[in-house]
Amino acid sequence: MKTKIFPKFPLKGQRYIAATLLLLFFVFPAYSLATSTESTVYTEIQGSKEIAYLVKDIDKLDKPYNYLIGQTKYQVIEILGILAAIGALGFGLLHGLGRFLATRRIPVFLEEVGREHIYNIVTRLGHWLNAFTIVGLLISGFVMHYAGPDHMSGYIHNTLGYLLILQYALFLFYEIATGDIKQYIPSPKELVEGTPRQVLFYAIGIFKREEHPYHMKKEKRLNPLQKPAYFSIMFGLMPVVIFTGFVLLRPDIMGFFILWIGGLENMKYVFIIHLVSAFGMLAFLLGHLYLATTGDKVKQHFEVMVTGFHRIYKYRLKD
Repeated sequence: MKTKIFPKFPLKGQRYIAATLLLLFFVFPAYSLATSTESTVYTEIQGSKEIAYLVKDIDKLDKPYNYLIGQTKYQVIEILGILAAIGALGFGLLHGLGRFLATRRIPVFLEEVGREHIYNIVTRLGHWLNAFTIVGLLISGFVMHYAGPDHMSGYIHNTLGYLLILQYALFLFYEIATGDIKQYIPSPKELVEGTPRQVLFYAIGIFKREEHPYHMKKEKRLNPLQKPAYFSIMFGLMPVVIFTGFVLLRPDIMGFFILWIGGLENMKYVFIIHLVSAFGMLAFLLGHLYLATTGDKVKQHFEVMVTGFHRIYKYRLKD
């Protein structure tokens, strides 16, 4: 008897109910906390004195509990983060150079034999809005890393932060309500057989001008390597970035969490996690932009995210 490792997705009506409850889980607590008139009082003992203050006054305190992460001197994290970004960029440049040389050495004729509609307008708009928001957050965040929260980048970063929270809540609602979330979950066979096959293609086959082992289809648009990668980003790293960012953005609302981690003196760990996550997002973005060029043609994957249609090509080595 064949057993299923992954559970079967619920019916469409059940998915909408689950997605609605999840959306309410995001909206209602944040609204009630934001409109609350209560403020959490913190008490710190400094020598023989007890100093009490309201968490809403956190940015007025003479403490490193603001966005000026650069002043906290986490040089190891910054060096590793920059190296990760440079590594992603360097991989794209070297791998791309190898592909360019391969096209000169082994020319291939691509004949367009059809088109298939892959992405609807909701997915495409959501993708580009999310992309611009993330890029804006990265730029403003790293500028603010040294310029401080009073800089214009601080206002931009905060505004885009709220926008990202809304976008992600709608993303989760859509993925669960429509059942599209299954696109991100690889089957056991894909993990065991498909992932190594895709890795070998990127490492060797693409330089031999071999045909892609997996072609994009409406019901399976991600290859076996993309599925776990995108799942870890969209349902792993993204929530961490959003949560830690919201704690830094609204400590008055997240007072319960600050108390749970032991008070404001431990906010530095929230900074660390947010900073590491930001560097991780930057490295992923650079890698994502490059791998998007590895379709049958360089512009193929960019075009499908604009028009929604995936061009299908037939491979033939030129004589």
